[in-house]
Amino acid sequence: MYRSMGIPKRQDPQIKIVTNRSVLSTTGDSKYLPELAKRLQNTSVSVIKEMMYLGAQEQALGKSIVSLGVGLPFYPAPKHIHDHVKKILDEKPDIDKYTLLIGLPTLRKIVADISRKSLGFPVSIDEILITPGSMAALFYSLLALVNPGDEVILPSPYFSSNAEQVSIAEGIVIPVPMIEDKTVGFRLNVPAIKKAISPKTKAIVINNPQNPSGAVYVKEDLKELADILAGTNIYVITDEVYDYLIYDKSECFNIASIQKLWPKVIRCASLSKKYGMMGWRIGYLHTNRDLLMNILKIHDANIVCAPHISQEAAIAALTGPQDIVKHHVEWLAENRDAICKRLDNLPDLFSYVPPKGAYYVFPKYNLNINSIEMAKKLLYEAGVVTVPGIGFGPDGEYHLRMSFGSSVSDINNAFDRIEKLWEKQ
Repeated sequence: MYRSMGIPKRQDPQIKIVTNRSVLSTTGDSKYLPELAKRLQNTSVSVIKEMMYLGAQEQALGKSIVSLGVGLPFYPAPKHIHDHVKKILDEKPDIDKYTLLIGLPTLRKIVADISRKSLGFPVSIDEILITPGSMAALFYSLLALVNPGDEVILPSPYFSSNAEQVSIAEGIVIPVPMIEDKTVGFRLNVPAIKKAISPKTKAIVINNPQNPSGAVYVKEDLKELADILAGTNIYVITDEVYDYLIYDKSECFNIASIQKLWPKVIRCASLSKKYGMMGWRIGYLHTNRDLLMNILKIHDANIVCAPHISQEAAIAALTGPQDIVKHHVEWLAENRDAICKRLDNLPDLFSYVPPKGAYYVFPKYNLNINSIEMAKKLLYEAGVVTVPGIGFGPDGEYHLRMSFGSSVSDINNAFDRIEKLWEKQ
């Protein structure tokens, strides 16, 4: 029997999708101010952070909350990283000082060497900028390239912050719907991307493996896309945060390894998820030297340099034992199986494309309610934080992003609550 949570089952596929992507604007926590710069008028805090904020508000009121919202893996940074940092604090007198604007030479050389091995062609230390996380690298890239009115193609659903960054740069997001294929996962619609290219197209962002869908893009699709982009003035910006996190023996092919796309490539990477170092805020940007020297203008005006202590932690992470990364993938694969099993137990409510990478699943729900209201309902009535799909682009409506980066017990606790709410007549 269909159970509705008191909400009619969604019947009409032509139901109008809401254009508002801000949860906080629907709660009164975020208001329009006429004095704001225009670049902020069409921009929101990432819907992920908005749901974290609302969940924290509920906890402050004494309510029990379990989160499938934020992309936060449950494992800590490996002990050898902590041990190295403790040693550095005692032995390195300049640890409290700035580093070079571009980052520690030792760390940049390590990153250049790793990049050379993964890409298959020479990478110079002068092409590497150490950044405070990949978010900064992505933002620097867009600020450096995008003029007002320039277009940036985002395969949709897309990582919510990419759209907000384009908006702050006063560019225009061009969402191109991906193909929901239950066999290979979400995949790029290359013909649609080709059709979306215009004289105003400045860049395309390739997040692979992808947040929020868990897609690992098909190699042949990426090669076909590269053939279209090669020789154009369109930049390829890669978001490689989850490049290590692949399931089912899938292959993660990096489009940046296609040398004919260079020099119009910017790679953005992070140590956050791979090594459990989210709070250290450390990552890097890799591009051609001439562009990097101009990106330094933004980096200098913004933060001067990535935190010195975090750069030391990154050296330890990248040069230390790597077996722990394999274990991280194994643990998260178990979490992936756990959340898929729970989704399978609710076929009247959810359908989904199994994730091939990262630690997100993007189920579609079968209710006549927009995703912001659905996420709020699960938060306020079940005590479960999820993220509304509309924050990931118009193709995300009637979906929720669920993270399985938390423990299996948290995943099961969250779905126990969802099932209890679903069963209410």
